[in-house]
Amino acid sequence: PTPLPTVPPTPTAEAVAPGALTWDAYTALVFENKCGSCHGAAKFGGLSLQTYADALAGGNNGAVIIPGDSTGSPLIAIQTAGGHAGQLSPEELAAIKEWIDAGAPEK
Repeated sequence: PTPLPTVPPTPTAEAVAPGALTWDAYTALVFENKCGSCHGAAKFGGLSLQTYADALAGGNNGAVIIPGDSTGSPLIAIQTAGGHAGQLSPEELAAIKEWIDAGAPEK
């Protein structure tokens, strides 16, 4: 029998070197694994999280990531409320908050 495809594991924030929470090193893979089915090529709500530029551009309702302000970022509000189809784990959410608060660096 053909084995089912496996989803690559999402790196943990702990596995990324301190201060290295960047789009390239962490965030892109989390978004690809957790958000890609709706916010990839499909652009549900006009939001694509496929590229750094797309993520910062936001969707139909504007920006979802406000660099330097995780509290004011709609992405964090949506994920904190829970129950989202691509719900991040508490560890992933904490790392994304840290990434946003650090200015959402790309590299």
